[in-house]
Amino acid sequence: MAKIFLIFSLLAALAGGAQALGEAFSLRVGEASSLEDGELRLRFLAVPRDSRCPRGTNCLVAGEAHVVVQVELGSQRAELLFKVPPDGGDTQSFDRFRITVTALEPQTEAERRIETSDYVATLKVSSEAP
Repeated sequence: MAKIFLIFSLLAALAGGAQALGEAFSLRVGEASSLEDGELRLRFLAVPRDSRCPRGTNCLVAGEAHVVVQVELGSQRAELLFKVPPDGGDTQSFDRFRITVTALEPQTEAERRIETSDYVATLKVSSEAP
């Protein structure tokens, strides 16, 4: 019985599964996940710009990465743009939720191009007080 539960848990995790409010979770570009019993759905769409200062270099400006996340709640749908600095995050509000991109990996490195499929965003969703 424990093996069956483990298999179903792994399948749910691989499928994007449901996440809990207030808990951090990660998505790769193209992946989606749901919260609030499937009522809220997030999909990591793209990183159209990444100007973060490469690791191991000195930059006058830290730069930022632009992260696009599609949010769906019932019939409402929006694409939110997050401006994520190196080692930082950005928060946007949507309906009664606060959505934060807490991190974006991998960090840029000099002379190394990051493939779109390599990006992983860590997100956290909380409920805004009414």
